[in-house]
Amino acid sequence: MLRAAVRTAGALLLLFHAWLLARAVWAGDLVEPGVLARWAVAAALLAALIVLRRQRVSLVRGRRAVSIWLLAALLHGPAMATRVELVDGPGLPEIVATLAQVALGPATLLALILLAGRLASSRPTSFVTRPHSHHALLGALAPGSHLAFAPRPPPLA
Repeated sequence: MLRAAVRTAGALLLLFHAWLLARAVWAGDLVEPGVLARWAVAAALLAALIVLRRQRVSLVRGRRAVSIWLLAALLHGPAMATRVELVDGPGLPEIVATLAQVALGPATLLALILLAGRLASSRPTSFVTRPHSHHALLGALAPGSHLAFAPRPPPLA
């Protein structure tokens, strides 16, 4: 049931964008370099989603999928800005400020929940390195006396 709803929503979204593209072609808007570039990027993002689907990778989870959706969201920014300018109402800065204030509460709550979950975890993390058999390089700090910073895991011994 859920898959059918998601597929229907995806098909409707695809049809809506096809209608927008046909309208842009009919109106002659594709001669503008900015509009043409946005549609070209949209086609590239659609191709990237198709590649992910063929690789049987989730379209909603994982770094690649999230990066594609983030780029798609950024792609819609100029279109939303022109729509906001056409509507007689508050300007874009007021809308951004209001959305930031509205999103601040849930974001803070989510951060507190994640922090509480992290603090309540059964296995506390240690930020101090354990002493190893090797010596400090060039008389620097002795092993185990400094905070550990490892951008990657240490090599296997």
